[in-house]
Amino acid sequence: MKERRKFPRSALPLKAAFFGANGWENCTVNEVSRKGMGVLFLTPVGLNEGSIIHLKVLLPSEPRPVTVRGILKWIKNKGDFFIGGIEWFRINNSPKRINN
Repeated sequence: MKERRKFPRSALPLKAAFFGANGWENCTVNEVSRKGMGVLFLTPVGLNEGSIIHLKVLLPSEPRPVTVRGILKWIKNKGDFFIGGIEWFRINNSPKRINN
């Protein structure tokens, strides 16, 4: 499969939570790049591409979670959970410009 990523990823599993159908639900951030992140959603409820996703990411160096808002660009069912890619546009209430 041809690599289509524009920016390199760093593998850093981080605990996080996203706001889903059942309120705040657990997830794991598996990859981070300049424009987005790969997320493992630990939920049996499906998510829709194009949805706005709200996340709280726990960083080891930060006392409080980093809040992120982004667009779910893709999602795949992996049995009892889902994996997806988020292109972020807001981190800690500071807008980030998305350059296409």
